[in-house]
Amino acid sequence: MKNNNFPSLNALRVFETVARLGSFKAAAAELAVTQSAISRQITTLEEQLGIRLIQRDNRVHALTPAGDALAPDLSKVFRQVERLVKRTMRNGDQARRTLTLGISSELLRWWLGPLLAEFNQLYPHLELQCVQAPEYLSRQNEGPLTHELIHGELDALITFSAPAQKAISNWKLANSQLLLMRPAGAPLATADNLADFKYVAVNTNKDWDSWTKEYYSKIAPEQVQLVNNTSMAVELGQFTNRLLLLPDFYARAATDSGLQEVPGFRLASKHGLHISVRRESQREMAIVALVNWLQHVIKQQR
Repeated sequence: MKNNNFPSLNALRVFETVARLGSFKAAAAELAVTQSAISRQITTLEEQLGIRLIQRDNRVHALTPAGDALAPDLSKVFRQVERLVKRTMRNGDQARRTLTLGISSELLRWWLGPLLAEFNQLYPHLELQCVQAPEYLSRQNEGPLTHELIHGELDALITFSAPAQKAISNWKLANSQLLLMRPAGAPLATADNLADFKYVAVNTNKDWDSWTKEYYSKIAPEQVQLVNNTSMAVELGQFTNRLLLLPDFYARAATDSGLQEVPGFRLASKHGLHISVRRESQREMAIVALVNWLQHVIKQQR
């Protein structure tokens, strides 16, 4: 080689294409360049190697003995490079993982949602696709949710309480406390006047029953309106000046919405916050990353 320079890889690729297709025109079409660019690359390569690779006579581009010896091995090299690049791209696609996370709108809006920017920054190759799920696990929804986890329709599920199915792995992220909240316009409740208020409670958990047994069991049933989720409880509480119980995960969002905690009436909930995955995927790197991050977030919040 002249000047001890290794030939241009682009020039080698051009020569390989010309030799394989037997035509400057066909090579130019495959590589999306002009025929003159093909010719210049071949000339440059021949100058770098110090030998003629293609005999150009009356537009007939035949390989010289040197070109004929180089072309087959060069084709093998570029096929290997192509396979390597494709394998690398496939591995990259596998590294980019979308996790389908079942989570209630309440937990997403008032707890997890504001934290997702941090997750995306830490794990840019992981994407959380959130789908609606019940806030509380119950006898009615545990079976369908377990089925979705086992059959891969959900990669993970965040709920208060956890499935008992052996095929599911659960991590308790944190215990939860119940806070008695009141709209700003409602009078302040005390131990002496709890029976004077109206309440709204979520009927998919037993928190209301536990709380009334702890603090005041004589609140009449007609004073309590039961709803299906915490979002409805918050809205009814605000619109009708009813008192309500909220998990402490929602405390900051509730305060921002104008609700105020009634002091002296906290109670530990029976429903800790859990993340659940199918057991066979619990060691998958994406799942481990999600669980570890959630545990870190909870630790910092508490």
